[in-house]
Amino acid sequence: MVQHLEAVFEQGVLRPLQPLALAERQHVQLTVTELHDTSHSTGSSDSARIPEQEWIRDHGADYRGQWVALQGSELISHGPRGRDVHDEARAKGFSRASRPSAG
Repeated sequence: MVQHLEAVFEQGVLRPLQPLALAERQHVQLTVTELHDTSHSTGSSDSARIPEQEWIRDHGADYRGQWVALQGSELISHGPRGRDVHDEARAKGFSRASRPSAG
């Protein structure tokens, strides 16, 4: 089962903003996507990301555990190493690709 929901990070804990249908102590895999603060946003940057968000909703499970580079709803590159995905996207001419931070 795949669920997409919004959560807030408070005092070191991710707290979902809606109820979850999960058993107590059930393990899940999380993918964290930082959302822009909508209280100060005009909404233009958020709406520009809708094609990527829809792609992730529709295809994310197929690429679980991998990094993906998207341009709108087009998959540019994917793989297990973020730096390799970044470099391939840049090599394909996508100069706005930002390098993933070392974690």
